[in-house]
Amino acid sequence: MKDKNLLFNPFRLISPTLDSEASRIEELYETPPTDVTCLEEGLLVMCSKLIEMTDCVRKSLILSDSERMTVCEILGKEVHDEEKGLTGDLVCYPDTKGKVLKAIVLFPGHLERVGDLIEAILNVSRIKARDGIPFSDKALKELQDLFALFTEVLKTFRDVILNRNRNVLENLLTQNNKLAQMTVDFALAHEDRLLEGLCSPKASSLYLDILDSIKGANAHIKQMSEVLLQLADSPEAD
Repeated sequence: MKDKNLLFNPFRLISPTLDSEASRIEELYETPPTDVTCLEEGLLVMCSKLIEMTDCVRKSLILSDSERMTVCEILGKEVHDEEKGLTGDLVCYPDTKGKVLKAIVLFPGHLERVGDLIEAILNVSRIKARDGIPFSDKALKELQDLFALFTEVLKTFRDVILNRNRNVLENLLTQNNKLAQMTVDFALAHEDRLLEGLCSPKASSLYLDILDSIKGANAHIKQMSEVLLQLADSPEAD
């Protein structure tokens, strides 16, 4: 009997041996993008690199750590390379016109855009360090909470790809909504600080750039999550 919590795996249409391949995720993480052989492998590796990029940029905001900034930049380039390879393979796949493949063909691009938005935060880190712009303790606490939840969103999305569990996917959508609301709440709290003179105008624009980037990155993850849920309930899932 089919487990009702086990999601239909759209990635299996591209490679029938994904389970064994995906189990090598730690080994694959160190391989060049050109050596990744299937969609699921590539998405898992991209997610792992996005998680590390997020950790690097979070710490660089607080510590102005140039070494972590460099690591983040290198990982961002690898994410870009990964997207080109995976999207190219999908477009060249014989059955790309099918409904399922049409639904997931943009997944590598969505993850690349997440990388772009993390790189935008990296640029904020560099400006903040270069110009010596301080953030208030309240703003730093908000950013810690924001990055913590965003990291969980990325990890949960990676878990959905690897394990295809409906409960995990529904939890991911809950996290997406919570993170979206958090960006709204923090923007309003920031506005109050600015009006009260507790935040400098230079810090204000940088802080809002971070909120906008996280909001946009979360939207890309949510869009993919909703696609997976739609596919799980489609006739192809049988």
